[in-house]
Amino acid sequence: MNKNLLEKLVSKASEMALANKWGENAFKINMMILEMDSTNSAACTRLAKYFKLHNNWPEAKNMYSKALEINPNNQGARNNLIEIEKYENEKEFVEKLTTSRAANDAARSLAQKGKYELSIKCLQKAYTIEPLLKYAVSLAKIYSKIGRHEEVNKLYKQILDKDLSLKDIDAINSEFAVLLQR
Repeated sequence: MNKNLLEKLVSKASEMALANKWGENAFKINMMILEMDSTNSAACTRLAKYFKLHNNWPEAKNMYSKALEINPNNQGARNNLIEIEKYENEKEFVEKLTTSRAANDAARSLAQKGKYELSIKCLQKAYTIEPLLKYAVSLAKIYSKIGRHEEVNKLYKQILDKDLSLKDIDAINSEFAVLLQR
């Protein structure tokens, strides 16, 4: 093993992580580090983040687990594994919702409990199943409540981009009037 090369790679990988650079180059460098030093917990953690950012959840989970095997005190890896598990549970919960009404009811209940992000996912599912204005408005209200006003505007424009009657446009404008003023 070329210790000098390994040190340079570790230094470069650390710099890239600090600069928030998670592209293919960062992936290759961290893979090279692991090939040279299979016990490098930091490289595993950086690779896990790369996989997570590229929506490869199984590989991210695998790498965070490997980082924990190497260093059981790696709290970042532990926290990210918990986050991935939460994501997987939420995804499974939303996938089980088969009707727009069930998704809307779940969203309403979750919003009352302050679980806005999961409520949003449920409403998105309801709107995907049955694109009714009431689901879009409910979704916009939650976006507004948590300060995601750009999402309200995006949803409003998305709805108006459909082929609508003047009556429908008036109803949409009426429902979104208060939400768009924030």
